[in-house]
Amino acid sequence: MHDLDIGLLRAFVVTAECGSVSGAAQRLARTQAAVSMQLRRLEDDLGARLLNRSTRGMNLTEAGHVLLPYAQKMLGLSTGARTALAGRSVHGPIRFGMIEDIAVGSLPRALQRFAECHPNVALELTVAESTVLSEKLAQGELDVAVGDPALIHGRPILAWRLPLRWVAARGFAMPDAGPLPLVTFDGICTWRQKMIEALNGGKRPWRTVLTSASLASIQSMIEAGLGIAVLLDLNIRPNTMKILGANEGLPPAPVIELGLFAADDQGLSSQPVAVLWEFLSDELQAEALATAQS
Repeated sequence: MHDLDIGLLRAFVVTAECGSVSGAAQRLARTQAAVSMQLRRLEDDLGARLLNRSTRGMNLTEAGHVLLPYAQKMLGLSTGARTALAGRSVHGPIRFGMIEDIAVGSLPRALQRFAECHPNVALELTVAESTVLSEKLAQGELDVAVGDPALIHGRPILAWRLPLRWVAARGFAMPDAGPLPLVTFDGICTWRQKMIEALNGGKRPWRTVLTSASLASIQSMIEAGLGIAVLLDLNIRPNTMKILGANEGLPPAPVIELGLFAADDQGLSSQPVAVLWEFLSDELQAEALATAQS
């Protein structure tokens, strides 16, 4: 029995996280053909299919689900070993905050990889609205946060833009007449404001049928067919939701901005925070690039 190739495992993990070979190729700065070849080599080596391929992308087979946590841990240990040998091993707590919309996307996986690379760093995670994250940063209760720059005081060290999509349940039928039923986020939300501005720029009237501060509630109400909403790509459930657009008479969906913030200059001088900052910056810039090119 021979050792698994770490390069092949990296191609597998990134493809699983991106959901497509094209997305993995962009993050790995390789061609799609090269990534596909690596995946085939890994499957041949293991004698098992790891990914189901379809027009919608890729999802893990049963064997893929078994391999994924081992592969992630092996990649983390590899990076951690290099970090330790380079004299950059860090210790201590980091208090990190993020909005709910990205707490279910790729960022938690990036944090998981960071934790595997730096087992002596204790991550304390907070999921809250941007206004709450802003208060906690100002009061010194958080070291780092990701949220809406329009609602967080201070200037982000890193900012990037992501498109929203109009979505509805797969069985939802657009009304022929009358106002569009909207499912919107409650509280202070610049995304809702952008959505309403986009609709007001068109000719179709609208009405709010439900507001909620919970992303899970918004997703459930969409799936129940109560109305349409705007979501990030990573929050769309393809098995139960469909993307709407110009064919349904809707204007272009708005684009939102996210920012990466630190509590203050002292926060960045902390070695654990500085290492996390560097790690997340690389991850988020790669994600933003992949989104922009898709």
